[in-house]
Amino acid sequence: MTDAPDSNALVFECDLDAPPEKVWRAIATPELREAWLGEPEAGPSEVTRAEPGERLDLTWPTREGETLVSFEIEGGEGGGTHLTIVHRALAPNVAVLRPRRAAPAPAGGWRMAA
Repeated sequence: MTDAPDSNALVFECDLDAPPEKVWRAIATPELREAWLGEPEAGPSEVTRAEPGERLDLTWPTREGETLVSFEIEGGEGGGTHLTIVHRALAPNVAVLRPRRAAPAPAGGWRMAA
């Protein structure tokens, strides 16, 4: 399902203990998505592709230029969800992967508030 990421893409995959419908609502509803991910640093995001319940692509403006964030949802074991997030640059001068101090994973794991 995932488009092949290029060398300037960040790919994050996780299994969530929430049904796909709840995960879709959390990423497709702007207020819920912003509560989870925050707002883009250089303006609002814009939906470029939506396959309800399966995939959502957003432009994600940064100070260096536009990037694309893709969320892909698949049903997981036990009624959970496998979520793949791919963040890629849309122009060669935009770096998605910047050196910075690593943030620790949340102690209680990822939680879906929606």
